[in-house]
Amino acid sequence: MRPPAVVSFLVTLCACTDVNTGVSTPPKDTGSVDTGSDTDTNTTGDTADTDGDLDDDGFTPAEGDCDDDDPRVSPAREEDDEDGVDNDCDGRVDENFAGVDVAYVTSTGEGHIYQIDKIGRLEGDVQTGACIPIFLDHHPTDGWYINDNLGAVAHVTPDGTCTQLADFSEAEWPPYAVTVSGDGTLYVASADRLSTVAGDGTVTDVATWDAEAEFYAIGAASDPLSGTVGLFDYYGGFATYHPDAGFEFVVRPDYSNPVLYGVISGGHGDDGGWYVPATSASGVGIYKLDGTSWTMQDEWDDQGWSPFMMTVDADDPDRPEFYVTATAGAYQVVWRVIHGTDAAEHLWVSEGTDFGYFYGIVARF
Repeated sequence: MRPPAVVSFLVTLCACTDVNTGVSTPPKDTGSVDTGSDTDTNTTGDTADTDGDLDDDGFTPAEGDCDDDDPRVSPAREEDDEDGVDNDCDGRVDENFAGVDVAYVTSTGEGHIYQIDKIGRLEGDVQTGACIPIFLDHHPTDGWYINDNLGAVAHVTPDGTCTQLADFSEAEWPPYAVTVSGDGTLYVASADRLSTVAGDGTVTDVATWDAEAEFYAIGAASDPLSGTVGLFDYYGGFATYHPDAGFEFVVRPDYSNPVLYGVISGGHGDDGGWYVPATSASGVGIYKLDGTSWTMQDEWDDQGWSPFMMTVDADDPDRPEFYVTATAGAYQVVWRVIHGTDAAEHLWVSEGTDFGYFYGIVARF
């Protein structure tokens, strides 16, 4: 059967490594091996790199080095946001966490995308009018892709111009999350399928399943480095899709006895982890995928609010930060949860004068 809570809930809402990094650099193998770089037949003076780390930065391609010819590039590097290089091998170039973009819908049904900086200041208010952003992700170069009122997928430019790309109004299940992979592919998650939407509006289903018996997808997020898309079920199910590996169930939801519930969105961190904001018997908090189960990562004592949608800033893998939208009475709030603190703090709070809703949220780099 369909998870009734999902339907009613959403429809109602509508540089080299130095010694201080802690990274051990393996000794380089040298020896009498002709590399082929010269034309003589003797081996004296020739060396070969037999450990696979060509640039001597402590990481091989198999260990995550995305450019083994450049010692400024490895998973242990800090990102230089001015050199045009993906220094930390996270699939993004020159990123520097700048804040979050939040989908907001007023009580009178007008759409907005709020741009909030990393210290909680409202930097921009992109007004989308009758185009209603529910889920959103960044367009590769120009604004955002949004789920428009659970009926269509649209492109919103920085000036608020909204152009519909694909109409899902006749589909059996509405579209939910949108996510953009590292190569710029736009994916749309519906309850029973994952689809791509091309720039000309062509919709291609890349994976399907039984939404009533197997998996009810709502949330989606992408790993920009690997190109893997993660799909999140309201009751804690999780699946992945990759163009090469295909679709795979990782955690099957148990609708009769769910481990988690209230999962509307999820995120991927630069530490390689998949995260969700959810509720369980253990409490309300952020959960991290551990193999084929979810483990409480961070919780908070204040039970006056429940998490809704989330994004992750995990440039520091030992101290990821989670940004979560929620409603607290008359106020719409973006909470910041810093790993290890077991506490949530306000990043931004509405004035409480408009009883609108915060929906999707995406980190801005």
